[in-house]
Amino acid sequence: MDWLNSSIATLRKALDAGQVTQGALVEAHLARIAERDGEIGAYVHVDADGARAAATAPVAGLLGGIPFGVKDVLDVAGMPCEQGSVIYKGQVPPFDAGSVAMLKQQGAIVLGKTATAEFAGTAPAATVNPLDTARTPGGSSSGSGAAVAAGMAVFALGTQTGGSVLRPAAFCGVAGFKPTFGAWPVSGMLPAAQSFDTVGAIARSAEDLAWVHAAMMRLPAPGATGDLPVIGLCRTHLWDTLSALSAGAVEAARELLSRAGAQVIDLPLAPGFAELTQHRAIVNAFERSGNTACFGAELDRIRPESREVFSRGESIDGETYLVSRRALDVARAAVDTLFGEAGVLLTATVPDVAPSGLEKTGDPRLQELWSTLRCPSIAVPFGHAPSGLPLSVQLVARPNEDALLLDVARQLEALREG
Repeated sequence: MDWLNSSIATLRKALDAGQVTQGALVEAHLARIAERDGEIGAYVHVDADGARAAATAPVAGLLGGIPFGVKDVLDVAGMPCEQGSVIYKGQVPPFDAGSVAMLKQQGAIVLGKTATAEFAGTAPAATVNPLDTARTPGGSSSGSGAAVAAGMAVFALGTQTGGSVLRPAAFCGVAGFKPTFGAWPVSGMLPAAQSFDTVGAIARSAEDLAWVHAAMMRLPAPGATGDLPVIGLCRTHLWDTLSALSAGAVEAARELLSRAGAQVIDLPLAPGFAELTQHRAIVNAFERSGNTACFGAELDRIRPESREVFSRGESIDGETYLVSRRALDVARAAVDTLFGEAGVLLTATVPDVAPSGLEKTGDPRLQELWSTLRCPSIAVPFGHAPSGLPLSVQLVARPNEDALLLDVARQLEALREG
């Protein structure tokens, strides 16, 4: 059995049946990390001894025995948490982040800390895309996306303020889930922009993400899927930024869902929603500058990209910030109207395949629109470009409809494989 590419459901059954041990799963992943991570740079810290010790406990919990990685802006007790920055070098927190603690309570085993852009922002990590090392893996959860795609973790935690979970997932050919804002705990997480900060996860499939969400929310293991709801195809005001390949993936997903019996309707954004991109940029910059103001004299040691964000935020006054916050509140109040009869929206995750070069992590706007509205969203791998690089589509649901979103994503995966 290929344990490095097996689903969580398959691994849990094998563990319960005694076909594999927790120790064997941990060793298989540690061996893959030793084999591949020198080239990829997905991990900034590997806790081999801690993972081995955790694997000696009895298998228990929904994720019992499942090895995972943790983005290095989330605390793990006893491991360095350096936020992708030299100014945090050597910092070791005494407690786990809430999300990490809950997964440990469900039996999951931490392998180590995955690379992040500095402060989960725009200064990219020294991580490459495992599918093409000359291309970005996306960010800011760069290491989490690369680790899962390279078989170095079953899943990995990330964080998303704009598009930092879904974009790495899309570029690395795996699935990424951002739950409803506030649904997963954010204690022990470096704050970036508190209006949007959300802990999420990257895994090989939406099916695996449904298991992670169930563990985080104290729900039963995912069961059978239900009927497909009305699907709204939402091209958004950013549709003209898409390549023909990315737009084609969305249209192909639409056709597949239609053939499966779903009613798919065109759902344009209402007037005013296009302005969210600019309002979100103002709120993001203002809040990020406030959250980095504590660094004070250390600002000259942080990356130029982070200093630029800080400087931009400092130039925004409080009234301008509040005007944009009010605009976002109005848009959020109109989300139900936006969806109308649709239960789930279908749209693009990213404009194209992962860009060449490692200086940038890609355009976040297609993902951040839904982060701004605090909706749950998921990136689902969907086809490949002629180059062999993966394409992706994004599904979005109303706030607190995470279960429906994951259900539809699982069905889309099944249709894609069928």
